Amino acid sequence: MERTPMRNCRHGFLAAILSLAAFTGQAAPRHVYLTWQGDTSRTITINYQTFEAAETSTVFFDTKPRNGRVSEYRQKAQGSAHQIPELPDARNIHWVELTNLTPGGTYYFIAGDAQHGFTAERKFRTLPAGSQNLRFVIGGDMNIGPDVPTLLQQSAKLSPAFGVVGGDIAYANDNLTNYAKWDAWLDHWQTNMVTPAGFTIPMVLAIGNHEVRGGTATSPTNGQFYLRYFAQNGERTYYSRTFGKNLAMFLLDSGHLSPHGGEQAAWLDAELAALKSVPTKFAVYHVPLYTTVRPFDNGGSVLGRQAWLPIFDRHHLTAAFEHHEHAFKRTQLLRENKPDPQGTLYLGDGCWGQGARKVDPQLRWYQVKAASIQHFWRVDVGPKRVEYRAVNKAGHIFDVYPANAAGAEAAEKIYSSLTQPKPPETPKPAGTKP
Repeated sequence: MERTPMRNCRHGFLAAILSLAAFTGQAAPRHVYLTWQGDTSRTITINYQTFEAAETSTVFFDTKPRNGRVSEYRQKAQGSAHQIPELPDARNIHWVELTNLTPGGTYYFIAGDAQHGFTAERKFRTLPAGSQNLRFVIGGDMNIGPDVPTLLQQSAKLSPAFGVVGGDIAYANDNLTNYAKWDAWLDHWQTNMVTPAGFTIPMVLAIGNHEVRGGTATSPTNGQFYLRYFAQNGERTYYSRTFGKNLAMFLLDSGHLSPHGGEQAAWLDAELAALKSVPTKFAVYHVPLYTTVRPFDNGGSVLGRQAWLPIFDRHHLTAAFEHHEHAFKRTQLLRENKPDPQGTLYLGDGCWGQGARKVDPQLRWYQVKAASIQHFWRVDVGPKRVEYRAVNKAGHIFDVYPANAAGAEAAEKIYSSLTQPKPPETPKPAGTKP
């Protein structure tokens, strides 16, 4: 929180009051954000941070707004706090999981403690447990630059049930002196990822190379911000989530703290088999199997195709969301590394804040589209159909799949306007007034 400004005061007493307010502002929780550790319909985890030690990690919540009046909330949950060793400011990260919630329910909450204060009241909505239509947004490679708030605001306008980040989140590289980057990113999310109806949007995160030191490392003390800031899956960097009856999502580690193959590949095979009855199955990971900017034989991409493609194909993965390239792409449906109408759709490529990189002028054999466009994906999942829409910083939908979905024709025109080179201006005759 911002400190209360010290104005020109004539009286020392007023200065002391303002100084006390400043201290209290620093002690109260600064960040509050939502993740899941399990059932997305009946639980939520409130994550928040404080810069002073607290005796308790507490959330008061209710199905009706209480405007922060602690005594009026009818339910209370307590969790735990921890620190990241050697983090310079020694902040406390609090995780409080709320359980036994009603699917599709609205809840209001505050987090903190009586000694240091509570967050402002916020609200969230649990996911439906049935076959209702579901919308989420997804992208990756964000950082904390000036385009991030705008892209998040455009995302929130669509009222998604949650947002997925496919790695390279705050670009802190697990350097403990880069904590200000995470503060800036969390501030961006907390401020901007709120729907028009006022719901805080939960986050689902995959790991990328900028979450670890050196891009890849297996040390248990690496990836501390990613593992300690976000209550998701403990120490393991790959996990799955189900959202209602129609969607299962597999968040994978593309070789950053866990190798593609071995235990992770075996887990992925077994998890896809266990969830075979779920009609829509998505994979989310950072380094793409089908590149847009880097060479096709890039090392991480080759390893991903070797370890995961046979598993994706065997279990008929619906789509994979790829990142890392800082560009836009949509592939053909692919199976056994070739076009197949029964194959998997690959979407990418991580440009939800980072500047877009140049792409090859000629499409690669697996691409339907590729362009230098900052964007995120809006995904609408129903019982029998999934629709994908790419949205740019201006909030314009510039790609729609499948082609018979609403707005596809208009999106083609926008895509052409964004990607076709503009004709050179005709020089004006000398002496012409501007």
